[in-house]
Amino acid sequence: MGLAMAPCVFCEIIAHRIPAWWVEEAEGAVAFLTIEPVSDGHTLVVPRTHAATLEEIREEERTPLWELVHRVAARMRRTGVAEGVNLLVASGEAAEQGVFHLHVHVIPRRRGDSVAMNSWLDAKAHPAVERRQEELAERLRSG
Repeated sequence: MGLAMAPCVFCEIIAHRIPAWWVEEAEGAVAFLTIEPVSDGHTLVVPRTHAATLEEIREEERTPLWELVHRVAARMRRTGVAEGVNLLVASGEAAEQGVFHLHVHVIPRRRGDSVAMNSWLDAKAHPAVERRQEELAERLRSG
């Protein structure tokens, strides 16, 4: 006898069984504010049909998801909530995905805010990095 799987929190939100701060409900995707915002207005855009990771989303669900991401980002700029946005998708446990229902973080940004999305970047190129990048690019092209 296997363990019962807990209901997906995002599926529960989509079904209106858990309250959310709705931004938009569209035919193929929904958008709502996250309970753990990086910045004011941090929104999650979620496909209506459950897909745990980016690789699992069906082809016909991709366009509605990204169209809603676009509308939310544009609305953030139009309303003054953001001057720019960061988009983040964590797909899989190794990528630190917390809820296993695919979701796109639309993170509002303003000049001078305290969000440090690029703190992991090293501004200096290094020859060893360049060689490794070429190896990886070839591996990805051939895969």
